[in-house]
Amino acid sequence: MLDQLSVEEVKRVADLAARALAVRDRLVNKLYDVDLGDQSRERDRNPTDLDSLRILDSVGNADYAALKDHIASLSTEQRDELKAVMLIGRGDYAAERWDDAIAAARAVPDGDVEYVAEKAPLHDYLMKGLYELKLG
Repeated sequence: MLDQLSVEEVKRVADLAARALAVRDRLVNKLYDVDLGDQSRERDRNPTDLDSLRILDSVGNADYAALKDHIASLSTEQRDELKAVMLIGRGDYAAERWDDAIAAARAVPDGDVEYVAEKAPLHDYLMKGLYELKLG
């Protein structure tokens, strides 16, 4: 299943994501009335920029930068496997459909580092994905 990426590496990304999420949560808890402008619609609800870790870019957060840098340091094949674990953990694919999850991961256009790193529940997606794959 994981040919290019180790379980420990997935857990390292999950830990970095958890740190960034904690910072995002502290930041969001300090915001009261912010004009977020036009927001795109995703999965039958109206998310805001506050639903993403990407908001940490605006404050130059080191934890989010470390998460993005670490994901960017992975090879393309490793990032594809990381995305597939995330998709399984998110519930898009069952663990038995690993090949479909990998195909979907490979179909993500350029910018896959942001695609993965911006997910606020990334830690949970990765840990659940490992659990579903019986790897962690």
